[in-house]
Order: sequence, then structure tokens, then C-alpha cells
Amino acid sequence: MVSSFHPFGAGKERYGDDRHPDLPWGYWMVSSGSVPGEPPLIDEDGREWGSVREAFWIDRLGLPSIYTGWMNGIMEFMASYLAIADGRFVAPEERVRDIFLGDGHLDQFFRAYLLAAGLVNDTEGRPTPEGRSVLLMLIATRTREDAAEAVGLDWILANRTAAGHVERIAAAEQIERRERVAARMAHRFTTDTIGGDPAVKLIGLRITKEIPVRSTLWTMTWPDGDRLARDRFYLWLLERIDRWDAWSELVTRGGARALTEHFMKLAFCDRFAVAEFDGSDELRSN
Repeated sequence: MVSSFHPFGAGKERYGDDRHPDLPWGYWMVSSGSVPGEPPLIDEDGREWGSVREAFWIDRLGLPSIYTGWMNGIMEFMASYLAIADGRFVAPEERVRDIFLGDGHLDQFFRAYLLAAGLVNDTEGRPTPEGRSVLLMLIATRTREDAAEAVGLDWILANRTAAGHVERIAAAEQIERRERVAARMAHRFTTDTIGGDPAVKLIGLRITKEIPVRSTLWTMTWPDGDRLARDRFYLWLLERIDRWDAWSELVTRGGARALTEHFMKLAFCDRFAVAEFDGSDELRSN
């Protein structure tokens, strides 16, 4: 079924009339670099591009070159979305919940954007022939860092953060080193996953009539799957490892809510302390 609208950045003919729909988008470009396959890449109009993704971003989607810094992340998200839509039928409720964290308006906007671009059809939202060729191109041009997570929901869940892949890996490695020290403590915080959500738990040693047992005294989860936010919070806790026994006692006396409220107070103290350290006069003037 041919859509009634004219996709922006596309010719009037359907993709496949003059392109091979089973090959990656941009296969017609020619490398003119000193090394075969290296940029610049020359398109059919003689224009030079630094990469196939750049040509797709600027020429096909009509997005400004000044925002190419956003290009890789958006292209990875687009690839994951197209892969999910191409692999199986996804019910609207599932798509909104898993991909867009329940934001139905964002789901509708992104689907409308891909529809206007001619990359998905206007019936089931499956990729068009061009959409599938774009997916092939995006998979073929992934960076080594992005390839660490599979295209699809795995990549979307792993990248729900403002941080890049390198920063997330560095935080995870730092946690692994410090957890080896914390493991010997009677009362300790630890990272975990609860129901698929990243979590931090406070585990305490309780003395019973029979034997000492470890039990969970307090937990906090990140339902949006932001593992980096969890890791940063845990690193914040590790910097205050000398306070862990006292915080465990706080839970024993006042319950889990008392510790949560205490963390909120400390978080705001840290926030203002950092602002003053940076020499900000804005807080002092208010």
C-alpha cells in the first residue's frame, strides 16, 4: 500500500523502483579515500559525505549538520525501533510501555516521524522496503561500543541515560572493585536487580536465637532501567562506607523510610556544597 503523503527527503518514486531493497541504504555511494571504503563518500550527485550515516542524517532526513553530535545516539535508537517493528508485531500498549516508558504521546510522535519519512508503513507500522534497507545500513555502521548491546530493546534499556557507553562501563568497573572491599562488612549496601529493575539493597546481620542471618533492611529501585543512575548512587554510598553501620542502626530504630528521608537531606546538602565550592554566587544572592 502506497501512502498518500510525500515523504520528506525522498523521491516521488517508491524505494525499490530504482534501488535494490535488499541492500543497505547508501550502497550506491563510492569511496574516494586513499584507503578503499574510507571517506569521503561520493553520492550520485557528486556530493561528499563523511559517512553513510551523515548522508542519511542530512540529505535523506533533512536534519541540520550542526546537530550531528546527536546523530549516533538517535540513529542507534532508530535502528532498535525498526528492528523491534520488523521482528514481530508489537502491540501498542507493549510498545509504549517498553520503548517509551509509558509516554503515549512520544510513541505517537516518533511513529508519525518515521511514517512521514517513509520508513514505516501506515497500517501496522512495519518497516517499508526503504526502512529495512536503513536498518541494514545502521546495523552495518555501528561503533564497537554500541555493538556491545544487541540492536533492539536491549540497546534501548541499556542507554536510558545521558551518559555514553564508555562512562557507563567505567562506573560498572569501579563498582566491581569497591564491592570486593564492602563484602566483608557486617552491614553493607550492594547492587542487585529486582524484577528487571536496577536496585541497591542494604543488607544487615541480625542475631537470632539460633544463628546470625543476613536480611534485607532497605531497598531502592530505578523502574526506568537507568543503571548508570543506580551505579552513581552506589558510588556515592561507597564514598561514605564509614557511615554504613550507623545508617543500618537508623533503619533498625526508625524503619526504611527514616533512611530514605536521611538520604534526601544528604543529597541536598551535597548539592549546595558543590555549588558553593564551584564559586557560584547565584545561591548566595537568593
